[in-house]
Amino acid sequence: MLSVCRIVCLSVCRCRQQAEVMSGTLRSPDYPKPYPPNLMKQWHLWAPEGFRIQLKLTHVDINPSRDCSLDSLTVRTISKVCGQNLTQLSAEPITSEGKKMTIIFQTSDFNPEFHQHTGFLVNFKKIDVDECSKADPKNGSGSVCSQMCVNTVGSYYCSCYSGYTLQPDHQTCLLSCNDHFTVTLNFTDFHVETWILKTEPMMLCGGRSPGVIATDSRTIRLDYKTGDEGLSRGWSLSYSSSGNGPRRVKVFYDGEILVSQMFCCFTASGCEEPEPLLNGGVTLLSGSQNQQDSVIQYHCNEPFYSFPWGENVTFTCEADRKWRSVHQDLPLTCTPVCGKPTRIIADYERILGGREAPAGAVPWQVLLNIEGVRVGGVVVAERWILTAAHDLKHSRKSMSSEAVQVRPGVDLHASPILAASVHIHPEYNNSDGLDRDNDIALIRLQQPLTFNAAIMPICLPAENRKYVAGMMGVASGFGIVDIYPLRIPKNLNYAELPVVDQETCRHSFTELKKRRHNLPRLTDNMFCVGLPEGGQSSCLGDNGGPFALSDDGQFWAAGIDSWGVDCGKQGTYRVYTKVANYLDWINQTIHDNGGF
Repeated sequence: MLSVCRIVCLSVCRCRQQAEVMSGTLRSPDYPKPYPPNLMKQWHLWAPEGFRIQLKLTHVDINPSRDCSLDSLTVRTISKVCGQNLTQLSAEPITSEGKKMTIIFQTSDFNPEFHQHTGFLVNFKKIDVDECSKADPKNGSGSVCSQMCVNTVGSYYCSCYSGYTLQPDHQTCLLSCNDHFTVTLNFTDFHVETWILKTEPMMLCGGRSPGVIATDSRTIRLDYKTGDEGLSRGWSLSYSSSGNGPRRVKVFYDGEILVSQMFCCFTASGCEEPEPLLNGGVTLLSGSQNQQDSVIQYHCNEPFYSFPWGENVTFTCEADRKWRSVHQDLPLTCTPVCGKPTRIIADYERILGGREAPAGAVPWQVLLNIEGVRVGGVVVAERWILTAAHDLKHSRKSMSSEAVQVRPGVDLHASPILAASVHIHPEYNNSDGLDRDNDIALIRLQQPLTFNAAIMPICLPAENRKYVAGMMGVASGFGIVDIYPLRIPKNLNYAELPVVDQETCRHSFTELKKRRHNLPRLTDNMFCVGLPEGGQSSCLGDNGGPFALSDDGQFWAAGIDSWGVDCGKQGTYRVYTKVANYLDWINQTIHDNGGF
């Protein structure tokens, strides 16, 4: 017999689900070249459950127009923006309210052959939602959980302190009484005719105390009955419960007088929520959150803030429900790190005719707008800008704070910060325009700066700081970069220049005065910067900007740009106010007006 074997072949197709794209980049058409006219492009981004979409614009250059009637970039749920208004989007990351975000880029056909705007570059990422930070009005705790909330990737869960039970809504914690708790009775006096202890019931009588009775029940009922003669002296007892955690003890007894008592005691084993730390945070190192013996660590937002003593601080939750630390007596405050930019430049360019400074290279530089005049300034503290006095005092009258606007960072389109007060050195008196001695001023801001890679304070000089001829420093500013033809930069420029010997500087201005009689005098509160052959120099519009020297990579404010003649010409130098001569005035002014 022939045996027939039939083979059935099955073709199996395995469908592989495409991995979720969690981050990426969007850019305008033809970026980094100028974008074309007359187009509209849309991007639709979706995030998985428990996530949101976050955008960060790293480059924005869109043709400005009134009411964004020409070219514009729109993020749904955010206003349409264009030109200078784009700082609304570029200042901080944008996070979607839901799982969807739509980006629309639209350009017009108006005058396309002349525009050189390069459009935008935006990074996006899908971030986990911290559900634990959301407030929930239902439970009144300010959180989605009534006690402890644990955030997980794409979700969260609630947890309860010891002695509490999570309810079916998975959010609320209620006090639980453990069935294993039992009541113990301790008779301190006893003389009764009849005593019935109803656990199974037990009858007690006579003149001898039963002493301590440990029951196996959580609830005890005592019935006290007296006979006709009334010869009993009565009884007294104390009671307690066994076990740890929440306790509810009920004792009832009946007789001539009915007495009912109830108590519930709960001893929390944890500490209160740790205090938040401005410009820093707190991390759980070990144990359960806020519970006894758990250890937390406070840290500052490095590298822009640090503790004065240089190391992070740990606290332990002790038995008395207090956080304890070896640094208990030290002020838990994050102080700004000064003079340490995150971007180090190896090759320095000229201010006059130079290239733009990369973001983060000179983070202490600011642009001041004083009644429409652009000058420079330097960040020395969260609320304080150091600059020159001559642009803030005209005809013996000081400018009001309302006339001063401050733009930190290298973006000229950034939203300005308004001044709260202006403080000009009391000995500055340039009534004839020829006296630049004490040309220094401080501006207090209405709101503090938060420091990051783009904005950081420069260090003030140490006491008795020496200015050595030949030391190389960094001059920076938003002043003109070409004289013929006149060209004003869009962004910050900088140059590496040396400190000039004081006698060389005096001789230079002595020679200039032979043909120019209306030059300010050079004082010991000033010093010169530049090259004898010229070619590199700060110039008009750089007034008030910094000249920074460094020690082991940490920059300090050596000078404030004050005045000069013939920018970048051979044999001429730029004159700076010597900041080291004014440390007492700077510190006293800041101290008397709200501190750092």
